[in-house]
Amino acid sequence: MLPSQPDRVDPWRFAELGKELTGRVGSMGLARLAPSLVGGGDAVYRLRFGLDADGRAIMEGDVTAELHVQCQRCLGAMAVPVDSRFALAFVRGLDEANALPDRYEPAWSEDGLVRPIDLVEDELILCLPAVPLHPEGGCVPPPERGEVRATAGHDSPFAVLASLRSEGDVSKH
Repeated sequence: MLPSQPDRVDPWRFAELGKELTGRVGSMGLARLAPSLVGGGDAVYRLRFGLDADGRAIMEGDVTAELHVQCQRCLGAMAVPVDSRFALAFVRGLDEANALPDRYEPAWSEDGLVRPIDLVEDELILCLPAVPLHPEGGCVPPPERGEVRATAGHDSPFAVLASLRSEGDVSKH
């Protein structure tokens, strides 16, 4: 986040003033997002606060990033491009949240302040695929059946088991 950015803001006041926040944040520095990533990168964001026609305090946001996650098929790294637009309405309770039009997601806080960077992080988390997978044919091919791949000059644990089995049937011991 840029040093001049406020850590916490009153979204209702920012909406009345029509404030805009822009910045860049390192994705690995986002504590809730980082465990889902295998590499760093920056997210660029713009948050525009305002009042809608019904006088609601809203925020329209844009965030772009390239997040690097682990493919669950081949376990290799894969890039997930993010180019997201979102709209939040700040609410003070569940009744107010339930009355929102579909175009808004509700946002609230217990003390009436929000961390803008948390709003960006929330959107990035929502943009992650539930099960990251390379497109069909995009994975590193797995070993062929029966092929044993040694790693870092060490025998595969399966090769060790195969050698024990070839010395005699272990079930007779």
